[in-house]
Amino acid sequence: MVIGVLRNLRARAGRSILTIAGIAIGILALVVVGSLAERLGTIVTRSTGLNNGAIFALATRGDLISGEQSDRVNAAVAKIRSFSGVHAIVPEVILPYSFASSRESARFGPPSLIFGFPPEARRYSNGAINVARGRDLRAGDDRAAVIGADFAASAHANLGSTISLYGNSFHVVGVIDKSFTIFDAAIVVPFAQAQELMRQIVPPSTRALPHASASALMVIVEPHADTALIAKRISFIAGLQARDPAEVAGNIRSTTQIFDAIIFGAALIALLVGAFSIVNTMTIAVTERTREIGIRKAIGARDDDILREFLIEAGAIGLLGGLVGLGAAALVVGYVDSHNAASGNLELFAITLRLALGSVGFAVVLSVVAGLIPAIRAARLDPTEALRRNA
Repeated sequence: MVIGVLRNLRARAGRSILTIAGIAIGILALVVVGSLAERLGTIVTRSTGLNNGAIFALATRGDLISGEQSDRVNAAVAKIRSFSGVHAIVPEVILPYSFASSRESARFGPPSLIFGFPPEARRYSNGAINVARGRDLRAGDDRAAVIGADFAASAHANLGSTISLYGNSFHVVGVIDKSFTIFDAAIVVPFAQAQELMRQIVPPSTRALPHASASALMVIVEPHADTALIAKRISFIAGLQARDPAEVAGNIRSTTQIFDAIIFGAALIALLVGAFSIVNTMTIAVTERTREIGIRKAIGARDDDILREFLIEAGAIGLLGGLVGLGAAALVVGYVDSHNAASGNLELFAITLRLALGSVGFAVVLSVVAGLIPAIRAARLDPTEALRRNA
């Protein structure tokens, strides 16, 4: 039966190719937008995972780093530590890599940021910083830096390279593994030297910064703590702003769900157009093979045999269209992602196994469903009436 189906498709090669192409275009659209949704899901999952068990309190209006009060940071830390549910507080320095750079503004992806963490921060990093090449920072490192994979590509830096941060030379000792988080474009330097860089952006008229200067505080909370309440209380402290990580994650998920619905809806429209072409192809096939169907029934073929053959033929069209569309999509997204990776831009697509199998399977099922009515019509043909036709 399978050989017969292939023979029938080959006999109407032009029409079959056009129908397969229609399905392939729909699958191409489905896989491209689906791979975009898969990548977006990965980014959201990993980025929100950075906030697991932690609230990030960011300095506002420069209050923590202005030096107006020498104990401003210590006072804020002491106040937050008194809150119920707070386990630990880690000061951090987060600075922009460049205030005005045409190269940075042209790059697509998270902004390049300079991070400085004290040693105790690593235990709370949730595995976000994994060095793929070289080594991590060590105690006593001077002017050393670990850079993200995207920053390495965009800045043409690698192990042993020297990069300039605010006019200071830093030696690259490690490259962070690709994680699809903000650390892909990051530069991590020793905490004390990050504090020195932060002092460089303070106006000269400002008094010396306090010893424990920081631009952010990572507040580690106890399990089952009320993060919304803690974040609200932190925001009441002058110079600090914090948001509940659960609320942020919920807002991001809602946005991505809307985005997924839009892009999958557009892809499904393309697939439905392909389904109509299958209905048209199979209906014409039944008309052209009416006499053949009558002869086969006259020599003993059952309705089930005819129905099965036409459904297999529709499924074969869907399978071929799905495979062609999947292959074309793999070439398109592979080219775009390789180009983005080489220039340090965000890689936009991810063709996962479930997406590949699901898209091809969906093409087959949709094709079988689309061919069901013509197949039933073929199976119900009266052999005597069919033999009278000059088809």
